[in-house]
Amino acid sequence: MPEPLSIAIAAGAGLLSFASPCVVPLVPGYLGYLSGATVGADGQLVGDRRKVVAHALMFVLGFTLIFTVVGASVGLIGFALLRNMPIVQKVGGIILVVLGLHTLRLLNIPFLNRTVRLEMSAIGRQRGYLGSLLIGAIFAVGWTPCVGIVLSGILTLAATSATVGQGALLLVAYSLGLGVPFVLSAFALDRARGWLRKLNARARLVETASGVMLVIMGLLVFTNFMSIMSAYWYRFFGLFL
Repeated sequence: MPEPLSIAIAAGAGLLSFASPCVVPLVPGYLGYLSGATVGADGQLVGDRRKVVAHALMFVLGFTLIFTVVGASVGLIGFALLRNMPIVQKVGGIILVVLGLHTLRLLNIPFLNRTVRLEMSAIGRQRGYLGSLLIGAIFAVGWTPCVGIVLSGILTLAATSATVGQGALLLVAYSLGLGVPFVLSAFALDRARGWLRKLNARARLVETASGVMLVIMGLLVFTNFMSIMSAYWYRFFGLFL
């Protein structure tokens, strides 16, 4: 299984994706669209809170399924390149560092500046919980360019894992990092607007954190440091098994 450091990085990347300027401002609108709930002029929730949370869970499950399949596929590709894994790690590490430098605005790669926002009107009204599941799956495909730089970093990490299971698990961790704040926002939809507005005001800080994380990931992958740490991790805990 992936070392805890990789899982923690993947979950952190998901959290940063949630906090990105192209996701966090639209969370209240997504939750309202999925569940039909609104926030009244008095700031109180108009609708069934349990229904909002249930729709949020189905939405998160939808994009988690897609991301997990993609992660497993990338892990399979890494397995096919297992004999050349040292080269894959070096190339992957360089790619991650370049993505990080771009995110930090120390390097400009024009095609990476493209963002795509999935408008709800383009999907159409999907009734019921299965509709929320479907919209979550569409979100995974349609919004990939929006969170693509950070997601690409986790996919690169999945490729260097070189197994289907590890690749899938890393993307599950990423999905949880992205999805848990979404569900928590559903629990407190009437208060989440203010929190999310404050978070969006710190968009540059989030962007900087994402860039630093990608550079660190790149260095860890390039030097094979995570695999070394994994060996020490299992050796240490193996003493207690």
